[in-house]
Amino acid sequence: MTKRSVQAVSNDRDTLALVRTPFGGRRTGAGVALLLLALAACGDPEERRVVTETAPAADRSAADPAEGVQTELDGAAPAFGDAVLAELTGDEAAARAGFERVLAAADSPAPLAARAALHLALLELKAGRSGHARDLALRATSLAPNDVVIYEGGAQIRAAAVKESGAGDIRGPRLGTALAGVTPAVAESFAAAEKAMEKVHRLRPRPIIEALSTSIRAKEDATEAVVAQYRAIAENGGVAMVAGRYRAGSNYHDLALGLLFELPSELDPNVAAGLRRTLRRRALGYLEKAAAEYRLALGAPQLPEAELWRLAAETDLRAAQDLLGEK
Repeated sequence: MTKRSVQAVSNDRDTLALVRTPFGGRRTGAGVALLLLALAACGDPEERRVVTETAPAADRSAADPAEGVQTELDGAAPAFGDAVLAELTGDEAAARAGFERVLAAADSPAPLAARAALHLALLELKAGRSGHARDLALRATSLAPNDVVIYEGGAQIRAAAVKESGAGDIRGPRLGTALAGVTPAVAESFAAAEKAMEKVHRLRPRPIIEALSTSIRAKEDATEAVVAQYRAIAENGGVAMVAGRYRAGSNYHDLALGLLFELPSELDPNVAAGLRRTLRRRALGYLEKAAAEYRLALGAPQLPEAELWRLAAETDLRAAQDLLGEK
């Protein structure tokens, strides 16, 4: 945001107080609203300086590209401000387009791109797509790892997304989606794999420190078992190939995010931070496996009945690549 936005905020301490409002319980909507206000008020950390009354007025004229001059009206900041305004006035389509433009722009400062990612995560969460919300929250924290506002906001979004996922949100097509044109045997195998996936999806690490490593390993093992089921289904080709490989990838994808962000809230923050550092390499490995499965799904022959699964694979492959820093 520009310095004009900074003047509307008393100080960073007040902003952080807004961001720390919890998402939990029945106050989720209020927490999201407060986080929106905090993010709207906070731009690049380099710009969050108090503007004194004696500061000279900035030149507000538009830049002349022919002269190679840039002002505050150039770059991603105005687009971000427009997107925030659209969001606050209820125009979610314009807000989403604006934040996506800021996030994709090569010249967007990392802190501003991170804020755009958090706003998009909030929109995804509001739409009930908690898996994509977690992806965007993780991308935000990776863009600005030392920004307290981004860290706090991302943690709240991830906590809310985990709560939503426990209620049944699944990455990609709804669990139990039937495969068109497959044999009864394949349909039966796919239905069994879907039930197994639902059980894995609901597994959470135990808050007791002595049982934490065991419960994490149990989820990893359960995920590998379900992935094996889906890979066997994929061997049948056709839509089963696309759906099976996609589901295998989505299981790895969710496991990777879970290792980083679904640790029990009862853990001491320092213990949780240390565990995340330890688990990071394993999580990145699972993300790479997810991307490989998505690519196999997209490499299958294109069939009308597999279009829904292909679209899901394209979407989640992009999300995995963003987290891995791939293009």
